[in-house]
Amino acid sequence: MSWLTPDLIDILLGILKAVVILLVVVTCGAFMSFGERRLLGLFQNRYGPNRVGWGGSLQLVADMIKMFFKEDWVPRFSDRVIFTLAPVIAFTSLLLAFAIVPVSPTWVVADLNIGILFFLMMAGLAVYAVLFAGWSSNNKYSLLGAMRASAQTLSYEVFLRAFPDGRGWRRPVHST
Repeated sequence: MSWLTPDLIDILLGILKAVVILLVVVTCGAFMSFGERRLLGLFQNRYGPNRVGWGGSLQLVADMIKMFFKEDWVPRFSDRVIFTLAPVIAFTSLLLAFAIVPVSPTWVVADLNIGILFFLMMAGLAVYAVLFAGWSSNNKYSLLGAMRASAQTLSYEVFLRAFPDGRGWRRPVHST
């Protein structure tokens, strides 16, 4: 009896596809950030993003090093668990929303029959991240701002969910 069953192979291939797609997206994000920093350095006549290293490539490395060594600072009166959970929820909902987007006819992480509904549900989870971020700061103004941002997000999502197939609430026309 082999431990490499067909179900395990499918699971491992799904994980491998997800990791490859994630690496491609992160690499594209790094190049987009490099291009943005280079153009901003050119427009603002700054040395870092434009002239340091080979074509300004060391600026991206310096930004990564700076980001890795930043302090994880939590405000004194805030709820630490919810404060750290809010970005995790936002990032997870974003990754899960793009798990159903096909890269090619054979490369898709999750082939779901309810793909558009899953995408909308994962986009709706980001509202909780905003609410948790406002609530965890233990400040009434932050909570009001988070509630306002969540209300704005939910107000457009109502119409986004009402018209996923282009027909909306119209009654079907039956020809006789």
